[in-house]
Amino acid sequence: MTIGWAWLILLLATYPWLLGADLASDTLASSSLVVFVSGTCLIAPSRRLKRWQCVLFAAGLGFLFEARRPIPDGTLALTLVAVAIFLSSNRPLLRSTPRMLQGAAIVNVAACLVWYLAAAFAADAPAVGAAGHLFGQLLLAGIVGTLGLVPVALTQNAAMDRLGVPPASEQP
Repeated sequence: MTIGWAWLILLLATYPWLLGADLASDTLASSSLVVFVSGTCLIAPSRRLKRWQCVLFAAGLGFLFEARRPIPDGTLALTLVAVAIFLSSNRPLLRSTPRMLQGAAIVNVAACLVWYLAAAFAADAPAVGAAGHLFGQLLLAGIVGTLGLVPVALTQNAAMDRLGVPPASEQP
């Protein structure tokens, strides 16, 4: 198998984290909170995959998360693709652990904000008290992004090491 398919194998290795987030979201459905990990899952691959692989991984990640959510098709996937292009173009920003944790929180909160706004536009009913709920959702996304980075990145790095993916060059 060539390194060209590393993004797909990495997506399969990341799927249990997405499934776990979906199950946690289903559990928290009564409180209308969504456990969002899609942004967090993008950090480690952005450090090692080539840009085109990272873009394919981000698109697959976005479409996998969108599949069960009532948002316009492609909204989250295009957001994650844009973030993947930015991150793969600026790899030095993610070279230290504190910067990776900050990046995971920022990317996860930003992607969650886009998802939340897309869901609000797709909803038929007016949202009463949406500002307070949005703050709680973004706070949860930031916490999950920061705390979830370590186990998700360990899983993804182990899969990339097993595939023999070399560290990406600093230049995209």
